[in-house]
Amino acid sequence: MSIKSALESEGIDFSEYMNPPEPWNGQALIRNINGTKYACCPFCQKKALLISPETKIQHLKLKCKGSSCKKEFEVNV
Repeated sequence: MSIKSALESEGIDFSEYMNPPEPWNGQALIRNINGTKYACCPFCQKKALLISPETKIQHLKLKCKGSSCKKEFEVNV
């Protein structure tokens, strides 16, 4: 039995206990890994692009190369 079905069987609305989803604007995650910046897939967190200090990118559409992800996201640095 899932938590949702357990709460609903008691007459409790499951959505009252959930945080609202955070807005997402389609942007890549910029992560600092061992002192090096990478643009990472926001869905699976796989490294997609190395970012040097001089890098300037606007509206670059990338498709994740993760074997189970393959989703599209945008890079702006």
